[in-house]
Amino acid sequence: MYHKTVKIVAVILLLGGVYLGWIEAKKPGRFPLQEIHLEGVVNSDVDEALKIIKIDKGVNLLNIDLTKVKDSLLTLPWIRSVRVKRVYPGTLAINLSEKIAVCMGKEDGRLHLLDEYGARIKQLEAKDPLVFPVVATTDLNRERAAKIVWLINLLGRHPWIKDRVSEATGYAGDRWVLYTKKGIKLLLSADADKELEQLLRLQKRYDILNRQVRQIELRIPGRVAVRMSKPNLEMIM
Repeated sequence: MYHKTVKIVAVILLLGGVYLGWIEAKKPGRFPLQEIHLEGVVNSDVDEALKIIKIDKGVNLLNIDLTKVKDSLLTLPWIRSVRVKRVYPGTLAINLSEKIAVCMGKEDGRLHLLDEYGARIKQLEAKDPLVFPVVATTDLNRERAAKIVWLINLLGRHPWIKDRVSEATGYAGDRWVLYTKKGIKLLLSADADKELEQLLRLQKRYDILNRQVRQIELRIPGRVAVRMSKPNLEMIM
């Protein structure tokens, strides 16, 4: 009984010492914040990020609410995830992971940057990167993101055409119309992989995307209909 009591008293004293040490460590002047180190910033505004966390230098590191810092930074449009940690004696280390803009979406006459999940990042501003293509669909909101992801993945599998495309519009029935930077209209179906492979063969053989072409219809199985820029001139290949 005596030994048990001694152990209980020892534990209480230990916990009390830890608590008093914690209180002492959190007093002003202890572990003063000297530096906020930000990593992973590409498109975010560093000054805006520092302003939104509202932390003054000199504050005790232990008094900084890391969860609050994280939640504040997640309100910025480019930020996907945040890791925050204290690095003693006086540094707050913040590692940011940003969203990746893969295309632009058009809504209500305004352009928005879209990420790799087809979700909106923010409305396009002059300081933002200009990302092609501009994608629009006739689908409902819940279906629009999935179709945009489908298109981005398609272009990712055919990098030779990706940099040529300036705009893309999706229609019902998994139909797409792509516009090249030279103004050529490409008509694709759900079988777009095969259709783009066929277009690549024509490009290698005839340099078709650099000619005076207005429209290329690729949805006809086994054939390609090419409409030239001159009126009423059309070829079946």
